[in-house]
Amino acid sequence: MHLPAPGFTITAEVAKAVAEAPEEPGNLTRLELTKLGRRPYNAGEVVPAWWRLKSTHESVTGLFDTLHLVRKTRAAQNNKSTRGRLHSDAQDLLRAAIVFTSAGLDSSVQALIHHAVPVLIARPGTPRDKYEAFIENQTNAAKVDKEFLTALKEQDPGSALVGLYIASKTKASFQGSGDLQSRAAGSLGITNRQIPKARFTALDDFFTARNDVAHRLDMENVSESTTKPLRNLRTQQYVLEMCDHALLLVRDLIKGTAVNLAALK
Repeated sequence: MHLPAPGFTITAEVAKAVAEAPEEPGNLTRLELTKLGRRPYNAGEVVPAWWRLKSTHESVTGLFDTLHLVRKTRAAQNNKSTRGRLHSDAQDLLRAAIVFTSAGLDSSVQALIHHAVPVLIARPGTPRDKYEAFIENQTNAAKVDKEFLTALKEQDPGSALVGLYIASKTKASFQGSGDLQSRAAGSLGITNRQIPKARFTALDDFFTARNDVAHRLDMENVSESTTKPLRNLRTQQYVLEMCDHALLLVRDLIKGTAVNLAALK
């Protein structure tokens, strides 16, 4: 099938024709994330986080579908195989998938902490121990934070201190696998048996890629004065695996938290 190529605009007619055209075996791969399955129904506190995760999953899936359409359309317009290095617009879609996944991870886990931690710290256990350690560290600091003193002066200092604790866990994006494990898993009482440490460390490459894209747009050789900077090249399968692992870890954080909450009821 031959299609006109006046630039590279995908109209509704082109999209329909390409979607219905037969694929050349082995040349095109539609990237698919692992399905999330059903959300936990034994703890209402995890619902806001679950819907943020689901929305992220749908957005990243949409990017991968667009990537497939772009590659299929380009191959049809040029009447050639899609084997070889991905074009720059395809690379940008892979980069967008990394950024969308990272943003969804932050939003989902922060919502999970916000809604679940106040319930978890009401009973003895690891979440309560983490909260009490936070209070002790604030109290024993050489210079007490102004926010901590303000919380103590509130009409309901207990609620204010819990809010301050939650803010300390959610006010910034997660900067790496260790940060995610200590800030999120620790405050939610997630044990190594529920999610092994190896699951977190496996996201090191994902966080590195996120930083490369978000802070440098994947540009290399920042010290060299070249007219066109080199850029990291991403492979479809590796980006799929990184995003999939990140989203599944968030899913399991939500499910593990639901278990921990249900055990208190």
